[in-house]
Amino acid sequence: MQVSQTGYSHYITATHATAGKHTHYASVQTNASASDDKVSLSQQGKQLQENWQSLADNYDVTNISQREMHALSDALYQGGFIGRGELLVLGAPRSMNADANSRHNFLGKMQQSLSRFSNGMPAEAQKHYQGAIDVLQALANSRKP
Repeated sequence: MQVSQTGYSHYITATHATAGKHTHYASVQTNASASDDKVSLSQQGKQLQENWQSLADNYDVTNISQREMHALSDALYQGGFIGRGELLVLGAPRSMNADANSRHNFLGKMQQSLSRFSNGMPAEAQKHYQGAIDVLQALANSRKP
């Protein structure tokens, strides 16, 4: 999440960039100087933050089934955290013969696949694949022990 104070108003803005999609929040700065380390999020921003944390806590992307990954990708898309390209990358079945309930390290497998096959991928596909990996990594980093 990138946080900055605009130079032309009394607003604090935060931008959360995931997979080429930017979610932007702005809230009025009250009784704070530019040197304060406080950020005030709108109610919508707080709700998005809570939704994100809930997803991170409920889904372990390093030990997840394809069925759960499909549910997670849908929740990320419906929540505005990913775009359609990332939805397609995350929600696509990895194999037609695989058990949808078997667990695996989805983040690790995606990272391996990208490094292995990125040379043959179109630039747009690489962008969506990397964006999906970035979101999975952010979820893993947000997960509470």
